[in-house]
Amino acid sequence: MAPLLESRGLLAQSWNRRIVYSSPSSIPRHNNEKKLSTMEPEQPEQPAGYFSTFSILDPNRPNPEGTGKPQKRNRRVYVCIPCHRRKLRCDKGQPCSRCIQADAADECVYQKFPFSSKHESGTGDVGELPQSPARDSPRTTPGPSGSEARPRLHGVTHWSTIASEFREGWPYMAGLDPAWGPRYRHLQSLKYLVAALPVHHFPFGEICHCSESRENALQSLPARPVVDTLVRSYFETFHPIYRLFHPAEFEYELQAFWMNANHFPEEWLAQFFMILALGSQAAPAQVFASTGRRPSSWTDQFMNSSQFFLCRSPFVSIPTLTSARTLCLGVIARIMDIVKGGETVQLASLMGYVSRMAVSMHLNRTSTLFTEFSPYEVEIRRRVWCTIQLLELQVATRTGTSCIHQDYDAEPPLNIDDTSIYHTEQGWILEPGATQPDFALTDGTFQTRLSVFIPILSEIITTTNQTTAQTTLKYDKVQSWDEQLRRKVQEAASVLLMAAQSQANHSSRPGIQLEFLRVLVNRSLLALHHHYISAPRFRQFPASSQAVINSSLEILSVHQSWYQPNHSQLVTNHPSSAALGKIPEGVAAHRSKAALLDICRDSFGTAILYLITSSRRLSLNTIQLQPTDGRLRTSQAEIIRLIQTQLEDFRERACNSPSHYDEYTSLAVAEGCLRSLMSGNSGGMTAALMEVADGIERTILEGKLWTGGGESSSAVEGIAGGGTGFTPVTPGGFEGVGGFIFPH
Repeated sequence: MAPLLESRGLLAQSWNRRIVYSSPSSIPRHNNEKKLSTMEPEQPEQPAGYFSTFSILDPNRPNPEGTGKPQKRNRRVYVCIPCHRRKLRCDKGQPCSRCIQADAADECVYQKFPFSSKHESGTGDVGELPQSPARDSPRTTPGPSGSEARPRLHGVTHWSTIASEFREGWPYMAGLDPAWGPRYRHLQSLKYLVAALPVHHFPFGEICHCSESRENALQSLPARPVVDTLVRSYFETFHPIYRLFHPAEFEYELQAFWMNANHFPEEWLAQFFMILALGSQAAPAQVFASTGRRPSSWTDQFMNSSQFFLCRSPFVSIPTLTSARTLCLGVIARIMDIVKGGETVQLASLMGYVSRMAVSMHLNRTSTLFTEFSPYEVEIRRRVWCTIQLLELQVATRTGTSCIHQDYDAEPPLNIDDTSIYHTEQGWILEPGATQPDFALTDGTFQTRLSVFIPILSEIITTTNQTTAQTTLKYDKVQSWDEQLRRKVQEAASVLLMAAQSQANHSSRPGIQLEFLRVLVNRSLLALHHHYISAPRFRQFPASSQAVINSSLEILSVHQSWYQPNHSQLVTNHPSSAALGKIPEGVAAHRSKAALLDICRDSFGTAILYLITSSRRLSLNTIQLQPTDGRLRTSQAEIIRLIQTQLEDFRERACNSPSHYDEYTSLAVAEGCLRSLMSGNSGGMTAALMEVADGIERTILEGKLWTGGGESSSAVEGIAGGGTGFTPVTPGGFEGVGGFIFPH
């Protein structure tokens, strides 16, 4: 989810730089009119962005007779906010060509021209950005404005389509209410406190990496025990969901790497450093205590090195499984928003490239067409293709787009244990007859079950995102898909949980895999029923309203299972073990869930939005709660308490990245609107939201200015070697994503 509507009023702020505005009252009226008459025509289509510009009269020196003009200090510079922040030349387009080239057209905004008719008439605040046209009713569905250079069609899985169903709260979530607008834009401007220099081309490299070298990248690696721990963290956290590798093969390659790194090609090194970057997100902070650096710093370095090696490999002309895996890992990094400056449109573009690469490698075709591949190679190709399909489904859901590949004949991965693949003098061998029945639990069971869900989930997401009010799915088709998905989830649960009870060696992995699958399925069910809970149709289809509530509660029940506010005790109880690379099982399970919180963050935010809309309709008695199976909350009061509880996790993660901050801000505003409406204070909505805005501002300022207290303090002291536990921000030197640990 990428909340906060397209910015039309962001103020670029930093701690060591101010934007100075001219006051119309400081300029004589007749001079102002004369100046306007001599200037080039500046109509509304002229972008109005200006920085550090003002005109003054020297009070100690009268103007020369006859001039009637004030002394002019500085010149007006028309430039969009992103180009101004990056100190780049702007062509004044809307959006400008640099923002379009950087795939950041949404961020191309200008400040208001000071000599507009609004300021000439003495109304409005100085520096206030232009308001969007007033809407006749908050029930108007949001859409692209006429000033946008490129049309945008957001499907029902996109956050803006979902949020617009909360009709009374949408003007405040989008900043369209005139009274709320200035405060809303101020909240948007605070996003720049967590923003870093954009990485527009990740993972294809940036210009700043030109000074990198192979020797420097390899020599910058931390000690071998730390690297081994990061690799282990990756395989314990991400591999159960995204099964791109055979663990034993990568371990074999890693041992050979330590013996002679010069024998490894750039594409393998790119893959290796990307694994380390993701492993840094899953490893306990104590792992980095001996390095004297923060985990976020290591993550950035690993991703930079991965880009360096990927750009020097022939991945475009000669794509391989290794390069395809590296790009898949890059997609995961973008989904988690650990890439500085990542944008949703860039995520969709990257996934499109990965999908086309997979087709060029014929990963989507049946193995019977390729007799030259060994059984082991066939199995690995199947695993990579299945993972690409999963990532494509997640990206399409998040961006409100369609899945690219729905016609393929590749077989699903085999239901085998990893021990069935071993190394011999002839290479890696797949043991004949190792495939287990469908009801048996193996290391490959999750992918085999996932292969059953992906075709129908992809069809649902593609169909619903392409559906309009005039082409809505027939309701019997919606009900058929709903029943089919729920039945398949029960079948998967019987295998992943019942078999796991008799196989202790699988630990908590099957449970986490099943919870992830439930999030994936229920997210698609929300999209499936969306058109039948849209106003005013929701009154005619109460079953869909109930299905949306149930699916949202299912998703948030998984969130409750993964989110543990007191997780610091799990880590601090085993500091020595974590430092030595032996991550205890409880810590490993928690770190896996913590990483999945970011991977599934869009689904959790979507569930909250649907519950907020449903709670408002429940309060108006336009829908009724139906009895459930007893596992889920059924009272409206419990649902509202659940919404407020879930926001705490979003608050704690608000300072991780601009995307995290956007999501928390939008959800907090939506919850504040609901609370105000439920209290019967709809007339004082703006006043109630001012308190919400104060809380958001405290969150961002406390989280980014200082570290200290709780786990954060001990983590910083453990890395930096003691101190006060407080680390002030250096002006202009923000560490960016995850650079500062939020105080719990």
